[in-house]
Amino acid sequence: MRKRAFLFCALAACALAVSAQSYSLRSNILGLATTNLNLEASMTLNRKWSLHLPVQYNPFKFGSNRQFRNFYAAPGARYWLLESYMGGFIGMYGTAGMYSVGNLFGSKYRYEGEGYGVGLSVGKAYQIGRRWNLEWEVGAGAVWLAYDKYLCKRCGDLVDNDYGWHFLPTRAALNLVYLF
Repeated sequence: MRKRAFLFCALAACALAVSAQSYSLRSNILGLATTNLNLEASMTLNRKWSLHLPVQYNPFKFGSNRQFRNFYAAPGARYWLLESYMGGFIGMYGTAGMYSVGNLFGSKYRYEGEGYGVGLSVGKAYQIGRRWNLEWEVGAGAVWLAYDKYLCKRCGDLVDNDYGWHFLPTRAALNLVYLF
């Protein structure tokens, strides 16, 4: 009888642990405002840690050969100060991406290349419904960039190329989050 009671309690504890919200999908509203299509999937490892995989893609060219085209992924982990998907967090992540950015905000040049790096972020999640959160996040990191610089008058004349490490802001997000 004791074995059955113990087995029943163990199964009930597992069922309760599995029912906790442990997965989420989110989209960066700021990214969408800059025409970056984006989605981030995440899962909790335990009460304090979660894994995240955001990806973004922008295939669009605008009039006058303006563009902010990119493909970017930044897998990482977060340490939650209160509990996963609640309150403040500190994040660490890797970054990898390709880009072609030019003729924006009066610039005479287009930059085309790739970048890889690591970064740290801070943020906070706010519960706005049973399954919905709103969160903000900002971050910076060291990024190795390799790029070609083109004159934008015709966007075909190579002016310069460069590569090296840079310390840059690497994350600015206002995320709408759906919790599973």
